[in-house]
Amino acid sequence: MAKEHSRQALQWVDNDGRGASVLFTAQRLIALEQSLRQLLPANLRQGFAVAELSGEELTLITYNTAFAAKIRQFQPRFIEQLNANGWPVTAIRIRVSAEPRPKHGTKPERLARTLDKDDLEHFDQLAQTLRPGPLADSVNKLLAHHRKPLNTK
Repeated sequence: MAKEHSRQALQWVDNDGRGASVLFTAQRLIALEQSLRQLLPANLRQGFAVAELSGEELTLITYNTAFAAKIRQFQPRFIEQLNANGWPVTAIRIRVSAEPRPKHGTKPERLARTLDKDDLEHFDQLAQTLRPGPLADSVNKLLAHHRKPLNTK
């Protein structure tokens, strides 16, 4: 039922002159955002949205200042790559949103894996060879954390 309503809404927007303009702009901004996401490492792809492309100035919205700083580092590369892909961008403005980042339906891919028995044995051997200090404390903390589930079963 929802798909039918979506299809009807898109048909209506496509047939209306102003609606067609809005639809074209939305599709253009989505394509631009997808191009930008391909230029970023996986862990940074969900931290921004394309707000506007006005002339040759692109405006991005980020959801925190740390991400905004990281995007600023990528600005020259973004501009170069976007131009190579046919997007006439000469400047990028970055705005930090006061709103929290919108929730996405899918979780980002988990890059870490669970430690198995062999991994724990190797860390245990490492812990025995370390001198007392912060590294030894961290390895022992890691071992205690990952053995908790094994001890409760």
